[in-house]
Amino acid sequence: MILYQMKNLVQFIRRIRRCIFMASYSVIRMSGEAEPWWFFSDWEKDITEKMEFTNEKEAFEQFLALVRELSGEYKNRKQKKNTVAFWDEGEKVFCESCDDDLQIYHGLILMDGKDLKVFTNEEKQELQTVMENVVPR
Repeated sequence: MILYQMKNLVQFIRRIRRCIFMASYSVIRMSGEAEPWWFFSDWEKDITEKMEFTNEKEAFEQFLALVRELSGEYKNRKQKKNTVAFWDEGEKVFCESCDDDLQIYHGLILMDGKDLKVFTNEEKQELQTVMENVVPR
């Protein structure tokens, strides 16, 4: 009986370890005065939505779905460092301290744990295809 309980305990511990050390991917949606690739010290204050995934492919598919959605909503878009920024020229906010209008950017980031996800060549091509083929409304 004790041997049976120990075997179950070992299996339970292995399952817990797999869950703890399992890769974590985040699709981050943000909105602010800086493009998403700048990662200023306070960049996380601009996060409007964060979606967590344990599956890399599902995270990338969600990232692409949001790229399609935002590409249809915004006239301007740019991809840099595996992040994407979207904006409309008329969407600005006044900055009191700099006495000027600042452009508002809507960004998407795909994180691998705490780091920016490094896209494979295939993923880069897929992202490029999506960005080139979606026409803004």
